[in-house]
Amino acid sequence: APGLDPKAIDLSIQQNLLTVAGTRRLPEGDAASYYRQERFGGEFRRVIALPDDVEADQAQTRYRDGILHITVHRKEATKPRQIEVNVA
Repeated sequence: APGLDPKAIDLSIQQNLLTVAGTRRLPEGDAASYYRQERFGGEFRRVIALPDDVEADQAQTRYRDGILHITVHRKEATKPRQIEVNVA
């Protein structure tokens, strides 16, 4: 998400769907003329399906150096656990 204002990014989780939306504003130059432009401007929206066992209430985000990090944890009950083998 380089060049985006982190406050302009809209994140939501609903029914195990993570939605990332926002608007990228390109600088407007009065005398600018482009042959090719690598980044698009305007609105965007991405929807990512999450597993059924995520804890949406504990989602965490951080934005650093143009990278948006989203962390969503799984429920403890569904994580694998180690079972000790007893010798009889």
